Amino acid sequence: MSDPFAGRPFPRGVLIGAAALIGFVIIAAATVRLTGIGATQFPPAPVAEARELLFIAQGDDSTLVAIPGEAGNTPIAELHTAEDGFVLGVLRTMIRDRKANDLPVDAPYVLALRVDGRLVLLDPLIGREIDVRAFGPTNYAAFVTLLRAGPLETSREATAPAAPTDSGSAAARSGQAPGYAD
Repeated sequence: MSDPFAGRPFPRGVLIGAAALIGFVIIAAATVRLTGIGATQFPPAPVAEARELLFIAQGDDSTLVAIPGEAGNTPIAELHTAEDGFVLGVLRTMIRDRKANDLPVDAPYVLALRVDGRLVLLDPLIGREIDVRAFGPTNYAAFVTLLRAGPLETSREATAPAAPTDSGSAAARSGQAPGYAD
């Protein structure tokens, strides 16, 4: 077979045009990304239900979840590293952000269910929010359990908020969570 370009070079104008087009696309994308011009943003849906949560590390590889209050903290759940690793992993990520910004790790977080079904864990100190629905129905259900849990019957004191220490696997003790769309 013969080379179709034998004896004549590839057209220089085509190469220059392709390079100019690629350069324009890169500059346009960077401009939109850095300035926000042309980007579409939707305001977050209103909150339907919310709860402040404290996560209190225990000495036996468990974490107590409590609702802060004037009369003291009300325990609502006990998370174990072997069963509730997803919840504790999300919490560890948010604690890392707080430490990086020299913020107290023992301040409460907010778990909020929005009217559109999104369940988000908010860090009011940093302004970060994690949509837990993105991690699947089992992990979503684990957080819904914390949102709707009543007082825990326990003899433990919920006094010293701290960070959890280990990881494990995700757990949800209930079935399909309300508001979750597959």
